[in-house]
Amino acid sequence: MTVVEQTPKEVEIRRSVSTWLKSHWSTECGLIEWRNKLIDSGWGVPHWPVTWFGQNLSNNLIAVIDEEFDRIGAVGVARTGIRMLAAATLLEHGSDMQKSRFLRRILTGEDTWCQLFSEPGSGSDLAAATTRADFDGEKWIINGQKVWTTNAHHADWALLLARTDWDLPKHQGLSYFVVDMTQPGIDIQPLRQMNGHKSFNQVFFTDATVSADHLIGDVGDGWKIAMTTLAHERRGADALRRWEQASKRSGHIYDEERAEISTAMEPYKWYPQRAGRVDLILPQARKTGHINDPVSRQEIAKLLMLSQASQWTAERARAAQKLG
Repeated sequence: MTVVEQTPKEVEIRRSVSTWLKSHWSTECGLIEWRNKLIDSGWGVPHWPVTWFGQNLSNNLIAVIDEEFDRIGAVGVARTGIRMLAAATLLEHGSDMQKSRFLRRILTGEDTWCQLFSEPGSGSDLAAATTRADFDGEKWIINGQKVWTTNAHHADWALLLARTDWDLPKHQGLSYFVVDMTQPGIDIQPLRQMNGHKSFNQVFFTDATVSADHLIGDVGDGWKIAMTTLAHERRGADALRRWEQASKRSGHIYDEERAEISTAMEPYKWYPQRAGRVDLILPQARKTGHINDPVSRQEIAKLLMLSQASQWTAERARAAQKLG
C-alpha cells in the first residue's frame, strides 16, 4: 500500500481544521446557525479570498480539509449547482455591494438561485437572446421570455442575460443582471416532463424591474460574464465538491429532488441537519405504507441511486484533487 507523505503545510491545516471542528461542530446546532459559524471561521470556502470568507488555500489543502469534515461527519456550506455558479460569478465580477448582499446567504443556503439564459428558438446560441433590458434612468425594465430554467419555481434570485443594445453585434449588446424572482411582472410556468416531474420552467417577464446596482459588471459585459458562469459550470466537480462531500456524509440531494420529498421528511425536523436525508426515505416509506406502492418504490430507487452517484462523484473529485 502506497503511503502519501504529507507536507508540513498539510499537517498544519489538518490539525487546525480538526481542532476547530471538534470545538464547534454539534448536531444540536441549527443548520443556518452552523453554516454562519463555518463561514465566519474561514473553513466553509477556504479556497475563496480572505476578504470574502476564505483563506486563499490551494486545491491540495482543500482535499485535506474535506477529509477532516468527513472524519467528524460535519456538514459543509451550501454548495449545490446554480447557487454556487452565482457565487463564483459574483466573486469574479460582482461589486462589493453585491458580494455583501448575496454571498453569505448563498453559502448558508437561505437563498435559492436559478439561471436565466436559454430562450425559445435560440437553441444553444446564447448570443441570440432577445429578452430586453431597457434603462429608464433609475432602473432596468425587463421584458421577454426564458425557457428550460431549472428551479425557477423555487428561486429567490436569478442570473439574467438580457439584451441592452440592439445596434451592436449580438455578442456585444448583452448585459448581466441579478433579478429578484419574487417580484410582480415575472410569470413562472413549470414544464411537465415525461416522468411527471416539473424541474424546468418557462419564465415570462412583463415590465419586471432590476435596480441599477444589480447590474453585474458594466453595460455590454454580459457575454464575457456569461462565459465565466459557464466555465464554472464545466468545472462543476470543483464547484460542487463541498456539497458532494456533505452528500456522502448525510445523504443530501439536489434542490429540485429534495423539494419533492420535503413533506415526507417532516417527522425528522427535530434533527436540524436531516432535512433531505435520503437514508431516511426507506424507514419513512415503510412507516407510512408507501413502500407497497410501485410508483413510490420507483421514486425511492431513483433517489437512492442519485445519492450513490453523488457520493461516487465526490470521491472521484477528491481523488483528482490529490493528484493535482
